[in-house]
Amino acid sequence: MSDALPPSELEQRIRAALPDLPFTTAVAVNYGDDNHVAVLDGTWIARFPRSDEQRSRFIAELNLLRALRDVSRVRVPLYEHVAPDRSMGAYRMIRGNEMRPPVFAALDAPVQHTILAEMGGFLGALHALPESTIEQPDGFVQRTWSGEQFAALYRGIRRAKIARVVPAGAMARFDAFHEAFEKVPPGLSRLAHNDLSDDHILLRDIGVLAGVIDFTDASFGDPATDFAWFWRLGEAALDHVLAHYPLAAEDPGLKARAHWTFVRYLINQIWYGDSARWNLPLDEALVEIDAHISQLGL
Repeated sequence: MSDALPPSELEQRIRAALPDLPFTTAVAVNYGDDNHVAVLDGTWIARFPRSDEQRSRFIAELNLLRALRDVSRVRVPLYEHVAPDRSMGAYRMIRGNEMRPPVFAALDAPVQHTILAEMGGFLGALHALPESTIEQPDGFVQRTWSGEQFAALYRGIRRAKIARVVPAGAMARFDAFHEAFEKVPPGLSRLAHNDLSDDHILLRDIGVLAGVIDFTDASFGDPATDFAWFWRLGEAALDHVLAHYPLAAEDPGLKARAHWTFVRYLINQIWYGDSARWNLPLDEALVEIDAHISQLGL
């Protein structure tokens, strides 16, 4: 990150804010736009916001994690050390491997089904929490974005960059997708993780769900955002999650909306370019996107 702190300043700020947390080394993790993150002695994760706006969201995140631990057996960060003004916190590292598709695919089917069922139950517990759980100190509640907002972002900022590398025919399909996406009505509002993907779902080597991390973007709105990534594992995997999601019957359009959101994710991978999380070769990404857009009936 361009605003990464020098190692000496990073360590000094952590020691000043968390004096009861002894550590020898602090290694910065320069990933993400919201928080400064450091690993302390390979054991603790220390996080503190990069801005006042993110500080309010960090406080909401702390409140959410406290409530979530009471209703779900899936492990989430437990901040054992928090600065008095709640400007910084540290939790014991949840050890595990990111649930990337190759890692998941290597597991036996019964193990896969167990993990997906646990995620369905976890999302049910998270989504049942009240809106007030993530209320910030000034009363503001972060909201998920609508299809209309994402379509405006695509046209206003992202389309031009994508068009430099994508053939005109594919761009026409992308444009048609966003025209349709902005008209997709949202479902019943829920409290969503809002950034749920392979890097935030951790597995132990033996194929056990180790935990779910990074609730910085938690928002109130369409819960479809929390199911979109499971399309990456295949439709059958998503169906298994939904079969164990206790609120599924209340939202019959959830699977379809998750599919629309997943296609948006895929298109965004092209915009991110070399920094794309999934790092798909362009030709493979275009084939995959085309298939999903066709499945959506466009």
